[in-house]
Amino acid sequence: MTTLESPGMTNQPPAAQSPGQKRRLLLGVAVWVVGWGLGLGLMPVVDASALSDGMKTTLNGVLLLGFPKLFLVLAVAIMGKPGFAYLKSLIAARLKRFAPAATVSPLRYRLGLILFIAVIVLGSIGPYVVPQGDSLRMQHPQMVAMTGDLLLLVSLFILGGDFWDKLRALFIRDAKVVFPPS
Repeated sequence: MTTLESPGMTNQPPAAQSPGQKRRLLLGVAVWVVGWGLGLGLMPVVDASALSDGMKTTLNGVLLLGFPKLFLVLAVAIMGKPGFAYLKSLIAARLKRFAPAATVSPLRYRLGLILFIAVIVLGSIGPYVVPQGDSLRMQHPQMVAMTGDLLLLVSLFILGGDFWDKLRALFIRDAKVVFPPS
Protein backbone atom coordinates (compact mmCIF):
# COMPACT_ATOMS: atom_id res chain seq x y z
CA MET A 1 0.00 0.00 0.00
CA THR A 2 1.49 3.34 -1.01
CA THR A 3 1.23 6.48 1.08
CA LEU A 4 -1.32 7.92 -1.34
CA GLU A 5 -3.76 5.11 -0.65
CA SER A 6 -3.55 5.33 3.12
CA PRO A 7 -6.88 5.51 4.96
CA GLY A 8 -8.13 8.94 5.95
CA MET A 9 -6.18 10.69 3.21
CA THR A 10 -9.35 11.89 1.46
CA ASN A 11 -10.35 14.06 4.42
CA GLN A 12 -7.08 15.93 4.56
CA PRO A 13 -6.76 19.26 2.78
CA PRO A 14 -3.82 19.56 0.37
CA ALA A 15 -1.93 21.70 2.90
CA ALA A 16 -1.80 18.72 5.29
CA GLN A 17 -0.56 16.39 2.57
CA SER A 18 2.98 16.06 1.31
CA PRO A 19 4.20 18.50 -1.36
CA GLY A 20 4.19 15.68 -3.95
CA GLN A 21 0.55 14.88 -3.30
CA LYS A 22 -0.42 18.54 -3.49
CA ARG A 23 1.50 18.91 -6.74
CA ARG A 24 -0.28 15.85 -8.20
CA LEU A 25 -3.65 17.29 -7.18
CA LEU A 26 -2.91 20.63 -8.83
CA LEU A 27 -1.55 18.92 -11.94
CA GLY A 28 -4.67 16.73 -12.15
CA VAL A 29 -6.93 19.78 -11.89
CA ALA A 30 -4.87 21.52 -14.57
CA VAL A 31 -5.19 18.52 -16.91
CA TRP A 32 -8.96 18.45 -16.37
CA VAL A 33 -9.27 22.18 -17.11
CA VAL A 34 -7.08 21.83 -20.21
CA GLY A 35 -9.37 19.04 -21.44
CA TRP A 36 -12.40 21.31 -21.20
CA GLY A 37 -10.45 24.21 -22.71
CA LEU A 38 -9.27 22.14 -25.68
CA GLY A 39 -12.72 20.70 -26.26
CA LEU A 40 -14.49 24.05 -26.17
CA GLY A 41 -11.64 25.95 -27.81
CA LEU A 42 -11.42 23.74 -30.88
CA MET A 43 -15.16 23.80 -31.61
CA PRO A 44 -15.03 27.20 -33.43
CA VAL A 45 -12.10 25.90 -35.49
CA VAL A 46 -14.16 22.89 -36.57
CA ASP A 47 -17.16 25.13 -37.35
CA ALA A 48 -15.00 27.40 -39.53
CA SER A 49 -13.52 24.47 -41.47
CA ALA A 50 -14.65 23.31 -44.91
CA LEU A 51 -15.80 19.91 -43.60
CA SER A 52 -19.27 18.59 -44.26
CA ASP A 53 -22.01 19.38 -41.75
CA GLY A 54 -22.16 15.76 -40.60
CA MET A 55 -18.42 15.65 -39.97
CA LYS A 56 -18.54 18.99 -38.12
CA THR A 57 -21.33 17.70 -35.90
CA THR A 58 -19.44 14.50 -35.16
CA LEU A 59 -16.21 16.29 -34.34
CA ASN A 60 -17.98 18.86 -32.18
CA GLY A 61 -19.69 16.04 -30.29
CA VAL A 62 -16.34 14.35 -29.68
CA LEU A 63 -14.80 17.66 -28.60
CA LEU A 64 -17.67 18.51 -26.25
CA LEU A 65 -18.27 15.07 -24.76
CA GLY A 66 -15.17 12.98 -25.43
CA PHE A 67 -12.30 15.35 -24.68
CA PRO A 68 -13.42 16.35 -21.18
CA LYS A 69 -14.08 12.68 -20.27
CA LEU A 70 -10.71 11.56 -21.61
CA PHE A 71 -8.88 14.30 -19.77
CA LEU A 72 -10.88 13.55 -16.60
CA VAL A 73 -9.63 9.96 -16.73
CA LEU A 74 -6.08 11.27 -17.14
CA ALA A 75 -6.58 13.71 -14.26
CA VAL A 76 -7.85 10.94 -11.98
CA ALA A 77 -4.86 8.82 -12.92
CA ILE A 78 -2.55 11.69 -12.00
CA MET A 79 -4.35 12.66 -8.76
CA GLY A 80 -5.02 9.14 -7.58
CA LYS A 81 -8.20 7.98 -5.88
CA PRO A 82 -7.67 9.98 -2.66
CA GLY A 83 -6.93 13.18 -4.57
CA PHE A 84 -9.99 12.78 -6.75
CA ALA A 85 -12.18 11.99 -3.73
CA TYR A 86 -10.87 15.13 -2.00
CA LEU A 87 -11.54 17.25 -5.09
CA LYS A 88 -15.04 15.78 -5.47
CA SER A 89 -15.87 16.48 -1.82
CA LEU A 90 -14.56 20.04 -2.19
CA ILE A 91 -16.75 20.69 -5.25
CA ALA A 92 -19.78 19.04 -3.60
CA ALA A 93 -19.35 21.25 -0.52
CA ARG A 94 -19.33 24.37 -2.72
CA LEU A 95 -22.40 23.29 -4.70
CA LYS A 96 -24.38 22.19 -1.63
CA ARG A 97 -25.48 25.74 -0.89
CA PHE A 98 -27.36 25.82 -4.22
CA ALA A 99 -29.43 22.72 -3.35
CA PRO A 100 -33.13 23.30 -2.75
CA ALA A 101 -34.47 23.32 0.80
CA ALA A 102 -35.73 19.93 1.98
CA THR A 103 -39.08 21.14 3.31
CA VAL A 104 -40.85 24.35 2.43
CA SER A 105 -43.80 26.30 3.83
CA PRO A 106 -47.32 25.52 2.56
CA LEU A 107 -47.52 28.89 0.78
CA ARG A 108 -44.21 28.35 -0.99
CA TYR A 109 -45.30 24.84 -1.96
CA ARG A 110 -48.59 26.10 -3.44
CA LEU A 111 -46.87 28.87 -5.39
CA GLY A 112 -44.28 26.45 -6.75
CA LEU A 113 -46.95 23.95 -7.70
CA ILE A 114 -49.00 26.62 -9.51
CA LEU A 115 -45.90 27.74 -11.44
CA PHE A 116 -44.91 24.14 -12.21
CA ILE A 117 -48.35 23.21 -13.57
CA ALA A 118 -48.83 26.53 -15.40
CA VAL A 119 -45.54 26.19 -17.29
CA ILE A 120 -46.34 22.62 -18.36
CA VAL A 121 -49.94 23.40 -19.37
CA LEU A 122 -49.09 26.63 -21.20
CA GLY A 123 -46.18 24.95 -22.96
CA SER A 124 -48.46 22.15 -24.07
CA ILE A 125 -51.51 24.11 -25.24
CA GLY A 126 -49.79 27.38 -26.16
CA PRO A 127 -49.11 26.48 -29.79
CA TYR A 128 -52.81 25.64 -30.25
CA VAL A 129 -54.27 28.67 -28.46
CA VAL A 130 -52.02 31.61 -29.40
CA PRO A 131 -52.75 33.01 -32.87
CA GLN A 132 -50.00 32.53 -35.44
CA GLY A 133 -49.74 36.22 -36.42
CA ASP A 134 -47.23 38.60 -34.89
CA SER A 135 -47.10 36.87 -31.52
CA LEU A 136 -43.95 36.86 -29.44
CA ARG A 137 -43.84 33.09 -29.83
CA MET A 138 -43.54 33.43 -33.60
CA GLN A 139 -40.98 36.26 -33.52
CA HIS A 140 -38.66 34.77 -30.86
CA PRO A 141 -39.43 31.06 -30.46
CA GLN A 142 -36.11 30.20 -28.77
CA MET A 143 -36.54 32.96 -26.20
CA VAL A 144 -40.05 31.77 -25.34
CA ALA A 145 -38.85 28.15 -25.05
CA MET A 146 -35.87 29.11 -22.85
CA THR A 147 -38.11 31.23 -20.62
CA GLY A 148 -40.48 28.30 -20.13
CA ASP A 149 -37.58 25.96 -19.30
CA LEU A 150 -36.13 28.46 -16.85
CA LEU A 151 -39.51 28.92 -15.13
CA LEU A 152 -39.86 25.14 -14.85
CA LEU A 153 -36.46 24.91 -13.14
CA VAL A 154 -37.32 27.82 -10.85
CA SER A 155 -40.58 26.10 -9.88
CA LEU A 156 -38.66 22.94 -8.97
CA PHE A 157 -36.37 24.93 -6.68
CA ILE A 158 -39.36 26.73 -5.13
CA LEU A 159 -41.05 23.37 -4.46
CA GLY A 160 -38.04 22.10 -2.53
CA GLY A 161 -36.24 18.80 -2.03
CA ASP A 162 -39.29 16.82 -0.95
CA PHE A 163 -40.88 17.47 -4.36
CA TRP A 164 -37.69 16.29 -6.07
CA ASP A 165 -38.11 13.01 -4.17
CA LYS A 166 -41.71 12.78 -5.40
CA LEU A 167 -40.56 13.28 -8.99
CA ARG A 168 -37.83 10.69 -8.50
CA ALA A 169 -40.42 8.21 -7.20
CA LEU A 170 -42.21 8.43 -10.56
CA PHE A 171 -39.31 6.53 -12.09
CA ILE A 172 -39.14 3.83 -9.43
CA ARG A 173 -41.59 1.06 -10.23
CA ASP A 174 -41.91 -0.24 -6.67
CA ALA A 175 -42.41 3.20 -5.08
CA LYS A 176 -45.60 3.50 -3.03
CA VAL A 177 -47.52 6.58 -1.96
CA VAL A 178 -47.90 7.09 1.79
CA PHE A 179 -50.39 9.84 2.65
CA PRO A 180 -49.94 11.64 5.97
CA PRO A 181 -52.81 11.20 8.45
CA SER A 182 -55.24 14.10 8.16
